[in-house]
Amino acid sequence: MKYADGEKLHTLFQVLQGAWKEVEKVEESVHRSSGLTGAQSKNISHLLNSGPMTISDLAFDRGVSRQSVQVAVSALAESGYVHFEDNPRHKRAKLLHVTDLGCSRFTTAQKAEYEILRRAFPDLKSEDVDVAVQVLQMIQESLSKVQESKSSKFS
Repeated sequence: MKYADGEKLHTLFQVLQGAWKEVEKVEESVHRSSGLTGAQSKNISHLLNSGPMTISDLAFDRGVSRQSVQVAVSALAESGYVHFEDNPRHKRAKLLHVTDLGCSRFTTAQKAEYEILRRAFPDLKSEDVDVAVQVLQMIQESLSKVQESKSSKFS
């Protein structure tokens, strides 16, 4: 078995980056038609998966700026997709909760996205997707370990 060299891996990452840009375009158009921007959708998704949290916690978990989350969440709150509740651990930092309306809008957008992707790839075999997911998870884990070892060397 021949292992991939650095040049081949670099090409993989370039293709992956290009593919991801196209995926983001599809996500943005689908979510906009549902009344959500991509950022709003990602915030709702994270809250649905992780449970209520503060804006700062949401920004930290997503690896984005607090300010960008604040802007997206303000629009979500104005639309009734999220609401704030008192936080028993902190007097000023409220907890964000997804409302039933927010969950419904997100689910509608997600179903539309799934249908667009299914139509875009009618001949893609399920097993091929499973292999791609495994490879990408392995890459993510390996890169994470590299970053952890680098940061521990400089600590």
